[in-house]
Amino acid sequence: MTASPENEPEEGTATDPTPEERPMSRFAQRFRIPLGIVVALIGAALAVVFAIRPLDSDTGSRGLITQGAGVALWLCVAAVGVTWALDTSRKVTNLCALGGIVCYGVFWVSGL
Repeated sequence: MTASPENEPEEGTATDPTPEERPMSRFAQRFRIPLGIVVALIGAALAVVFAIRPLDSDTGSRGLITQGAGVALWLCVAAVGVTWALDTSRKVTNLCALGGIVCYGVFWVSGL
């Protein structure tokens, strides 16, 4: 048994919440600065951890690339937090996030 067409809501009607009406979007916008600061601090702390950790047995160029990509990845995460907290252009925040994705790819490939 299916519902009759007159009882089904149409797509794109007023029942679809706008981004301002979504609870998580409202929460993220309301606490944008504290959340951005927390993300920036976590990213910076993990960048320091990746910078000072020993290279284990990978002491060649592969180990250096892996370590450098890990540091760059977490610096990009910190940059995303800072740019989001400062409410900069969405394009700048997205470029920082894209840089983090590229660094993750390099980190993953160099660790194989």
